[in-house]
Amino acid sequence: MRRLIPAVVLMLSAGLAFAQEPPRPGDQPGQRPGEMTPGTQPGHTSMGKKEMTAIVVSADPTVKTITVRKEGAATATEEETLTVAGSAVSRLSSIKAGDKVKLTLTTDPTTSKESVTSIEKASGDKDKTSNP
Repeated sequence: MRRLIPAVVLMLSAGLAFAQEPPRPGDQPGQRPGEMTPGTQPGHTSMGKKEMTAIVVSADPTVKTITVRKEGAATATEEETLTVAGSAVSRLSSIKAGDKVKLTLTTDPTTSKESVTSIEKASGDKDKTSNP
């Protein structure tokens, strides 16, 4: 019995010591072992940018959002409302429903949320409101 108590205390101490190990780089809370996050997957960058051509359904400068429908989409279920950030906010007032636009979307590496950082009239709709 006297030998059993120190062995149990030693095992519990070792378990606590391993539980206090600092996280390794790349580990995130709630991440399963071996699971890759978007920033660590091959082909993804931390500050991902992508372009998209779409038809404007509505633009709201007061709440800094734009609702678009991808080219060729026929139903309203394929509409997407996006947050607009940076210099693209000033372009919202010149965009109207039905305009064909080219959007640049940037992914925030900390929140993994996309926001529109550039709005340009698509090549078929060039006029005086195109982004310089």
